[in-house]
Amino acid sequence: MGEMSQAVQAQLLALNRTFYSTVARPFDRTRQGVQSGMVELVEQLPHESVPLRVLDAGCGNGRFAAVLAQQGHTAVYVGVDQAEQLLAMAAEQTATLAPIEARFVTANLGEADWSAVLAGEEPFDVVVCLATLHHFPGHALRRRILRELAGLLKHAGLLALSTWQFLDSARLASKLVDWSVIGLSPDDVEAGDALMPWKQGQYALRYVHQIDADEIQALATGLDLRIVDQFRADGKEGNLNLYTLFERK
Repeated sequence: MGEMSQAVQAQLLALNRTFYSTVARPFDRTRQGVQSGMVELVEQLPHESVPLRVLDAGCGNGRFAAVLAQQGHTAVYVGVDQAEQLLAMAAEQTATLAPIEARFVTANLGEADWSAVLAGEEPFDVVVCLATLHHFPGHALRRRILRELAGLLKHAGLLALSTWQFLDSARLASKLVDWSVIGLSPDDVEAGDALMPWKQGQYALRYVHQIDADEIQALATGLDLRIVDQFRADGKEGNLNLYTLFERK
Protein backbone atom coordinates (compact mmCIF):
# COMPACT_ATOMS: atom_id res chain seq x y z
CA MET A 1 0.00 0.00 0.00
CA GLY A 2 1.49 3.31 -1.10
CA GLU A 3 0.14 6.67 -2.18
CA MET A 4 -3.11 6.36 -4.07
CA SER A 5 -3.20 7.13 -7.81
CA GLN A 6 -5.53 9.80 -9.17
CA ALA A 7 -7.43 7.16 -11.14
CA VAL A 8 -8.15 5.06 -8.05
CA GLN A 9 -9.05 8.16 -6.07
CA ALA A 10 -11.53 9.18 -8.77
CA GLN A 11 -13.02 5.68 -8.79
CA LEU A 12 -13.57 5.72 -5.02
CA LEU A 13 -15.04 9.23 -5.04
CA ALA A 14 -17.47 8.10 -7.75
CA LEU A 15 -18.35 5.01 -5.70
CA ASN A 16 -19.35 7.17 -2.75
CA ARG A 17 -21.34 9.60 -4.90
CA THR A 18 -23.29 6.64 -6.25
CA PHE A 19 -23.76 5.28 -2.73
CA TYR A 20 -25.42 8.41 -1.38
CA SER A 21 -27.64 8.91 -4.42
CA THR A 22 -28.71 5.25 -4.28
CA VAL A 23 -29.48 4.89 -0.57
CA ALA A 24 -30.40 8.48 0.38
CA ARG A 25 -33.82 7.65 1.81
CA PRO A 26 -32.92 4.57 3.88
CA PHE A 27 -29.74 6.35 4.97
CA ASP A 28 -31.81 9.30 6.19
CA ARG A 29 -34.03 6.95 8.20
CA THR A 30 -30.98 5.58 10.04
CA ARG A 31 -29.72 9.10 10.83
CA GLN A 32 -32.65 10.48 12.82
CA GLY A 33 -31.38 9.80 16.34
CA VAL A 34 -29.15 12.10 18.35
CA GLN A 35 -25.71 10.64 19.02
CA SER A 36 -24.30 11.13 22.50
CA GLY A 37 -21.03 12.35 21.00
CA MET A 38 -22.82 15.15 19.17
CA VAL A 39 -24.43 16.28 22.42
CA GLU A 40 -21.08 16.21 24.24
CA LEU A 41 -19.58 18.23 21.39
CA VAL A 42 -22.35 20.84 21.33
CA GLU A 43 -22.08 21.28 25.10
CA GLN A 44 -18.59 22.69 24.48
CA LEU A 45 -19.68 25.31 21.95
CA PRO A 46 -19.79 28.95 23.08
CA HIS A 47 -23.03 30.73 23.91
CA GLU A 48 -21.48 34.22 23.79
CA SER A 49 -22.01 34.64 20.05
CA VAL A 50 -25.71 35.07 19.28
CA PRO A 51 -26.45 33.90 16.75
CA LEU A 52 -23.64 31.36 16.51
CA ARG A 53 -22.38 31.07 12.93
CA VAL A 54 -22.03 27.36 12.13
CA LEU A 55 -20.85 25.60 8.97
CA ASP A 56 -21.71 21.89 8.72
CA ALA A 57 -19.47 20.43 6.00
CA GLY A 58 -20.90 17.12 4.83
CA CYS A 59 -24.17 17.87 6.60
CA GLY A 60 -26.23 14.99 5.20
CA ASN A 61 -29.80 15.33 6.47
CA GLY A 62 -28.88 18.27 8.72
CA ARG A 63 -29.40 16.54 12.05
CA PHE A 64 -26.61 18.56 13.67
CA ALA A 65 -28.86 21.61 13.36
CA ALA A 66 -31.48 19.81 15.45
CA VAL A 67 -28.88 19.04 18.13
CA LEU A 68 -27.94 22.73 18.25
CA ALA A 69 -31.59 23.64 18.76
CA GLN A 70 -32.12 20.98 21.41
CA GLN A 71 -29.10 22.26 23.34
CA GLY A 72 -30.43 25.81 23.38
CA HIS A 73 -28.31 27.47 20.73
CA THR A 74 -29.46 30.26 18.46
CA ALA A 75 -27.54 29.85 15.23
CA VAL A 76 -27.11 30.76 11.61
CA TYR A 77 -26.44 27.30 10.22
CA VAL A 78 -25.07 26.63 6.74
CA GLY A 79 -25.09 23.00 5.61
CA VAL A 80 -22.96 21.85 2.68
CA ASP A 81 -23.18 18.46 0.98
CA GLN A 82 -22.93 16.95 -2.49
CA ALA A 83 -25.98 14.69 -2.04
CA GLU A 84 -28.90 16.77 -3.27
CA GLN A 85 -31.51 14.27 -2.06
CA LEU A 86 -30.16 14.49 1.48
CA LEU A 87 -30.05 18.30 1.26
CA ALA A 88 -33.73 18.36 0.30
CA MET A 89 -34.51 16.21 3.35
CA ALA A 90 -32.35 18.49 5.50
CA ALA A 91 -34.20 21.60 4.37
CA GLU A 92 -37.52 19.97 5.18
CA GLN A 93 -36.43 18.67 8.58
CA THR A 94 -34.93 21.98 9.74
CA ALA A 95 -37.70 24.25 8.47
CA THR A 96 -39.37 24.47 11.89
CA LEU A 97 -36.27 24.78 14.09
CA ALA A 98 -37.18 28.23 15.38
CA PRO A 99 -33.83 29.24 16.96
CA ILE A 100 -31.89 27.97 13.94
CA GLU A 101 -31.76 29.87 10.65
CA ALA A 102 -30.75 27.04 8.32
CA ARG A 103 -29.82 27.07 4.67
CA PHE A 104 -28.17 24.51 2.46
CA VAL A 105 -25.66 24.64 -0.37
CA THR A 106 -24.66 21.93 -2.82
CA ALA A 107 -20.91 21.39 -3.03
CA ASN A 108 -18.45 18.50 -3.24
CA LEU A 109 -15.71 18.79 -0.62
CA GLY A 110 -13.52 16.64 -2.82
CA GLU A 111 -13.28 19.36 -5.47
CA ALA A 112 -10.47 21.88 -5.17
CA ASP A 113 -12.71 24.95 -5.40
CA TRP A 114 -15.70 23.72 -3.37
CA SER A 115 -15.53 26.56 -0.84
CA ALA A 116 -16.24 29.08 -3.63
CA VAL A 117 -19.93 28.41 -2.91
CA LEU A 118 -19.36 30.24 0.39
CA ALA A 119 -17.89 33.36 -1.21
CA GLY A 120 -19.07 36.43 0.67
CA GLU A 121 -19.73 34.55 3.89
CA GLU A 122 -18.39 35.98 7.13
CA PRO A 123 -15.94 33.70 8.94
CA PHE A 124 -17.66 31.04 11.03
CA ASP A 125 -17.59 30.65 14.81
CA VAL A 126 -17.83 26.88 14.42
CA VAL A 127 -17.11 24.49 11.55
CA VAL A 128 -18.10 20.84 11.94
CA CYS A 129 -17.24 17.95 9.65
CA LEU A 130 -18.91 14.92 11.19
CA ALA A 131 -18.74 11.39 9.79
CA THR A 132 -17.50 12.87 6.51
CA LEU A 133 -13.73 13.24 6.21
CA HIS A 134 -13.19 9.47 6.35
CA HIS A 135 -15.13 9.05 3.10
CA PHE A 136 -12.53 11.00 1.08
CA PRO A 137 -9.72 8.82 -0.32
CA GLY A 138 -6.10 9.82 -0.04
CA HIS A 139 -4.20 11.45 2.83
CA ALA A 140 -3.34 14.50 0.71
CA LEU A 141 -7.00 15.10 -0.16
CA ARG A 142 -8.08 14.79 3.47
CA ARG A 143 -5.40 17.27 4.50
CA ARG A 144 -6.47 19.73 1.80
CA ILE A 145 -10.09 19.53 2.97
CA LEU A 146 -9.07 20.10 6.59
CA ARG A 147 -6.96 23.10 5.56
CA GLU A 148 -9.90 24.63 3.67
CA LEU A 149 -12.23 24.07 6.62
CA ALA A 150 -9.78 25.72 9.00
CA GLY A 151 -9.54 28.70 6.66
CA LEU A 152 -13.29 29.32 6.98
CA LEU A 153 -13.03 29.89 10.74
CA LYS A 154 -12.68 33.20 12.52
CA HIS A 155 -9.71 33.62 14.87
CA ALA A 156 -10.16 31.33 17.89
CA GLY A 157 -13.07 29.63 16.14
CA LEU A 158 -13.73 25.93 16.71
CA LEU A 159 -13.42 23.08 14.21
CA ALA A 160 -14.93 19.70 15.10
CA LEU A 161 -14.37 16.37 13.38
CA SER A 162 -15.84 12.96 14.01
CA THR A 163 -14.16 9.98 12.38
CA TRP A 164 -15.33 6.38 12.32
CA GLN A 165 -13.11 3.90 14.20
CA PHE A 166 -14.57 0.87 12.44
CA LEU A 167 -11.36 -1.16 12.47
CA ASP A 168 -11.46 -1.16 16.27
CA SER A 169 -14.75 -3.10 16.16
CA ALA A 170 -14.58 -6.82 15.36
CA ARG A 171 -18.27 -6.59 14.47
CA LEU A 172 -17.71 -3.95 11.79
CA ALA A 173 -14.34 -5.22 10.59
CA SER A 174 -15.93 -8.60 9.83
CA LYS A 175 -18.29 -6.91 7.35
CA LEU A 176 -15.61 -5.41 5.12
CA VAL A 177 -15.60 -6.39 1.44
CA ASP A 178 -12.56 -7.42 -0.59
CA TRP A 179 -11.16 -4.79 -2.97
CA SER A 180 -11.43 -7.24 -5.87
CA VAL A 181 -15.20 -6.65 -5.87
CA ILE A 182 -14.55 -3.26 -7.51
CA GLY A 183 -11.52 -4.37 -9.51
CA LEU A 184 -8.84 -3.12 -7.11
CA SER A 185 -6.20 -4.72 -4.92
CA PRO A 186 -4.78 -3.70 -1.51
CA ASP A 187 -1.75 -2.30 -3.37
CA ASP A 188 -4.02 0.30 -5.02
CA VAL A 189 -5.15 1.88 -1.75
CA GLU A 190 -3.67 3.25 1.48
CA ALA A 191 -3.37 1.63 4.90
CA GLY A 192 -6.65 2.04 6.78
CA ASP A 193 -8.77 2.09 3.61
CA ALA A 194 -11.75 -0.26 3.35
CA LEU A 195 -14.98 -1.06 1.53
CA MET A 196 -18.03 -1.11 3.80
CA PRO A 197 -21.28 -2.69 2.58
CA TRP A 198 -24.76 -1.28 3.18
CA LYS A 199 -27.51 -3.89 3.47
CA GLN A 200 -30.55 -1.98 4.77
CA GLY A 201 -33.24 -2.09 2.11
CA GLN A 202 -30.76 -2.51 -0.71
CA TYR A 203 -27.12 -3.38 -1.21
CA ALA A 204 -24.47 -0.75 -1.83
CA LEU A 205 -20.78 -0.20 -1.16
CA ARG A 206 -18.90 2.84 0.07
CA TYR A 207 -15.28 3.71 0.64
CA VAL A 208 -14.16 4.50 4.18
CA HIS A 209 -10.82 5.20 5.84
CA GLN A 210 -9.95 4.85 9.51
CA ILE A 211 -8.64 8.23 10.67
CA ASP A 212 -7.24 7.54 14.11
CA ALA A 213 -5.78 10.00 16.62
CA ASP A 214 -2.30 9.77 15.09
CA GLU A 215 -3.60 10.62 11.62
CA ILE A 216 -5.67 13.48 13.03
CA GLN A 217 -2.45 14.93 14.42
CA ALA A 218 -0.65 14.43 11.11
CA LEU A 219 -3.46 16.02 9.11
CA ALA A 220 -3.51 19.09 11.35
CA THR A 221 0.26 19.66 11.46
CA GLY A 222 1.08 23.16 10.24
CA LEU A 223 -2.56 24.26 9.94
CA ASP A 224 -2.71 26.69 12.90
CA LEU A 225 -5.05 24.34 14.74
CA ARG A 226 -4.76 23.36 18.39
CA ILE A 227 -6.56 20.29 19.77
CA VAL A 228 -8.65 21.32 22.78
CA ASP A 229 -10.53 18.05 23.29
CA GLN A 230 -10.65 14.53 21.93
CA PHE A 231 -13.02 11.77 23.00
CA ARG A 232 -14.77 8.63 21.75
CA ALA A 233 -18.48 7.92 21.74
CA ASP A 234 -21.40 6.41 19.80
CA GLY A 235 -22.31 3.09 18.25
CA LYS A 236 -23.26 -0.18 19.90
CA GLU A 237 -19.84 -0.33 21.53
CA GLY A 238 -20.05 3.27 22.75
CA ASN A 239 -16.69 4.20 21.21
CA LEU A 240 -17.04 3.96 17.43
CA ASN A 241 -16.54 7.65 16.67
CA LEU A 242 -13.46 9.68 17.52
CA TYR A 243 -14.39 13.32 18.11
CA THR A 244 -11.69 15.97 17.84
CA LEU A 245 -12.27 19.62 18.71
CA PHE A 246 -9.72 22.14 17.44
CA GLU A 247 -9.33 25.84 18.09
CA ARG A 248 -7.90 28.02 15.34
CA LYS A 249 -4.77 29.75 16.59
